[in-house]
Amino acid sequence: MAHAQFGAPTITHITGDLYRGSNGRWHNIILATEDGILIGDTLNTPFATALKAQLEERFPGVPVRYVVYSHSHWDHVEGGAVFADTATFIGHETMLVNMDGRYPHMPGDMIDRNENGTFEPEEFRIPADASPGVCGGRFSERKDADGDGRMTPAEYFSEVHPPDIVYADRMRLTLGGQRVELIHPGRNHGDDMTVLYFPDDGVVFAADFLADALVTESMRSLPSACGPFDGHAMSEWIDSYRAVEALDFEILAPAHGQYYTKQDVVETREYFEYLAAEVSRAMRAGLSLEEMKSELMLEAYADWAQYERLREKNIEAAYRNLTVYR
Repeated sequence: MAHAQFGAPTITHITGDLYRGSNGRWHNIILATEDGILIGDTLNTPFATALKAQLEERFPGVPVRYVVYSHSHWDHVEGGAVFADTATFIGHETMLVNMDGRYPHMPGDMIDRNENGTFEPEEFRIPADASPGVCGGRFSERKDADGDGRMTPAEYFSEVHPPDIVYADRMRLTLGGQRVELIHPGRNHGDDMTVLYFPDDGVVFAADFLADALVTESMRSLPSACGPFDGHAMSEWIDSYRAVEALDFEILAPAHGQYYTKQDVVETREYFEYLAAEVSRAMRAGLSLEEMKSELMLEAYADWAQYERLREKNIEAAYRNLTVYR
């Protein structure tokens, strides 16, 4: 899982007072009203610094009032400190658990393999070598402040401004007469996820669990399959999709990919249900994992992106998930 530093920020209009900030492959969302600006995710320090300058030029005299975090994974939420002079920072309550000094929940099968509470290069490299470009990531020597070859959780989160306000299930903000609903959909790619829902414009913003970093033009793409689906039960992933489906929206503007619709969310949820059912059936029939990889062709999704690359990985992730989470 690469760090989110690509091109210089661009700001494009979505609808109404909503805009999308982008570095090319990672996106955030911006609500710009005459009374203030709300930003969903800040990506990284260089991006946030350049974004602040662009916002000051585009909306002179309008302060950033809120920064809302989609979740605690570093590639979406670093750099918020550049807005700390005016902004209040908000996230799900589990963000504070992930930032309390213990090894946090991590994506991409980057787990604390030696259980020493710190990040070592191999904990990024092992999953990256097993699934290049899909899982794992790059160990940041820049964050290894004392140069001891590992990162403590404090070093890892050194560029993440912690939330000032947290919520449990739902929270409503109003800015410039615009409503913003913050919704915790459940555990999926992360355990501290927030969906930003803009009911006045029929727009939803979310990161990673709806459309991961492999998604481009279409959401018809097999999901990244790292470990047992990032360590959360497939049933909880499915419930998370249903939580988004229950919202009244027309535009999904996620942190990766293009713009999509509610039907795209429905189809992704149906894929998870199909995969879980197929692997469960094979488990009941006594098939081994290798037999499943050979025999479960997932034919209904053969035309989806990443099918050749990730079919077996998805089967293995589902098998490991359903073995742990019954």
